[in-house]
Amino acid sequence: MSVYTELTLQELQMFTNQFDLGHLKAFKGVEAGVENTTYFVSLTNQETVLQIFEEQGFEEIPFFVELNRRLGHDGVPVATPIANINGERLFTLKQKPAVLYPRLKGSPLTSPNPHACNQIGKMLGRMHIASIQYKDLKRENHRWNLWWESNVSRVLNLVQDNYQQLLIDQITRSKPFINMAKKLPNGIIHGDLFVDNVLFDGDTLAGIIDFYNACNGAFIFDLAIAVNDWCSGPDGRLINDSTKSLVAGYQEERALTDDELSIWALALETAALRFWMLRLVALARKREGGPKAPPHVKDPNDFLAILLARRSDPQCDLISN
Repeated sequence: MSVYTELTLQELQMFTNQFDLGHLKAFKGVEAGVENTTYFVSLTNQETVLQIFEEQGFEEIPFFVELNRRLGHDGVPVATPIANINGERLFTLKQKPAVLYPRLKGSPLTSPNPHACNQIGKMLGRMHIASIQYKDLKRENHRWNLWWESNVSRVLNLVQDNYQQLLIDQITRSKPFINMAKKLPNGIIHGDLFVDNVLFDGDTLAGIIDFYNACNGAFIFDLAIAVNDWCSGPDGRLINDSTKSLVAGYQEERALTDDELSIWALALETAALRFWMLRLVALARKREGGPKAPPHVKDPNDFLAILLARRSDPQCDLISN
């Protein structure tokens, strides 16, 4: 989330007039994230979030709109896109797709504890179970192995000399997981379930946001993404209590299979590789410049540390204990 598309007061007034939500009181651009333009929009009758899509086209957005609608119906706390007075939920602003969401209560945690990890594990399991039924919803994972393989030459000079071979080696090392993932339990995954994409109201999980990396994929990969972010210490190593709590919460909703357990350590490595590459590519885009260069780039070395820890950390096997 960030601000690439600037809107005037008059433009926002014209846009919000089509909703039965009262008058526009205030709006503020949100300077965070790297992909889409985001505004907090305060209306007389509701606090909302306006998302303008900078990467995805009009053909992709209906997937996200429908996914959030179905998840909300199935008890997952998400922001369901708001319909205008004509029942429409997808709009055009500055020739770009846009969606208006209710602003969920709560805020991201600054320091997740095992109790919070347990809640996010349960909710992720619940989301996966629900998504199995959405067989007509399909979206390819655009940041899977072919994407990172094609971007290696673009980012290699951004990696310290002593870790360049590690990057190349991990891509090869992750291929067995890539091949096996197609045969593992799968459905729609969130794909980016980091701490900053989950809102808590006090100690209670209140909402999951930012589904723009959602796609069809292996559930174990989605779980590995969450564990890597929610359960890693400053040195990248897994925190025992948090890891066990998150995975236990998940398995209360959906039990992991023997095949998933057998590939768990490599799933964690591959999830770390994916986000190391994601941040390296974002850094490359920023240095290359251009109108869509991200204003903020998170430190790729955070995921280098996580990957190094996963390749050597025996706690990767905690899930099977």
